[in-house]
Amino acid sequence: MKDNQRLKLKLEAQANLRYKRAMEVPEYNQGRTVADVPLRSWSDGERSKLRPNSIWADDRYADITQKDVDEAKERVKRRNLARGHQADTSVHIAPYDRTFEAPSTKIPLYP
Repeated sequence: MKDNQRLKLKLEAQANLRYKRAMEVPEYNQGRTVADVPLRSWSDGERSKLRPNSIWADDRYADITQKDVDEAKERVKRRNLARGHQADTSVHIAPYDRTFEAPSTKIPLYP
């Protein structure tokens, strides 16, 4: 019973420390308020001001070709085989075929 009570107190103390750490205002936000955040307008959401439709906003992977991608896939496959990872070659079957659930055409839906 005493051990259970000690454990509860210990967990509560840890939760309190975690809460205090989470509620601390970081150094870079000291002295700032919501009023310091610049206001946005509708024009800030225009396409020219948003990032492009890609993973990266810059051109760090713009010069990657399909050949480079295929080579990387081969390297990963060889590395996984060397580590002993087996590629998943199992056949995935739909768990339940619902094509046979069509209502009979002989029975009218509404008499």
